[in-house]
Formats: sequence, structure tokens, C-alpha cells
Amino acid sequence: MATVILPIEPSMNQKFTCTLPVDARNITLDFSLIYNSPAGYWFMSITDHETGELLIDSLPLLPGDYPAANLLSQYKYLGIGSAALVSSVGDDSMPTFDSLGKTHQIIWSDNID
Repeated sequence: MATVILPIEPSMNQKFTCTLPVDARNITLDFSLIYNSPAGYWFMSITDHETGELLIDSLPLLPGDYPAANLLSQYKYLGIGSAALVSSVGDDSMPTFDSLGKTHQIIWSDNID
């Protein structure tokens, strides 16, 4: 099982493309991360790089415990893998504007049954 840390930089309204190993194949996705300042949380949109199809729109980046830790559990039918928000300081705090990409990372992996 391969895992990848998404290349997130702590900055406002970031977009990037990433090729991810999922279930022994590579998929390329476009990511858009936006920080909602009034609410104090990040959300992410994901687009298929090849087709331009919006797959997931405005997914809140919230910490959780297994099995709720998989941010993509409700999108399993897309077959784009699983993702979890992980804190390197060992707590389950919300990522702040400054912590996403530093002490809070998104770990991407294979699909989970």
C-alpha cells in the first residue's frame, strides 16, 4: 500500500496537480484548497486532471477517528483512494490557516474496503 503526503503549502487559495498511486495504478488529480476565514476551516475540491470533471466540491478538511478519518469514505465509488487529515503533533485539532501543510498533512492512500 503506497501512501503520499499531498504537497500543500500554507497559503490562501492554492491549486496544484498531483499524480497519486492508487490500487497499483496512477491517477492525476487537480486540487483546490480554500480557507474559509469566517468559519475557521479549510475545504478542498478535486477535479479529474484528464477529463476536467469536478469529482468533489468543497469537502471540509476535518479531523476524525477511524473509520471517520477517511475524508473520502462517502466518495468510495469514485475509486480515487482514501485520504486522512493527520496532525504531526499528535492531537485531533482543526488545521488552522498556518498549520495546513506544516503540522497538519493530508495523507493519500489506496481505496479502503
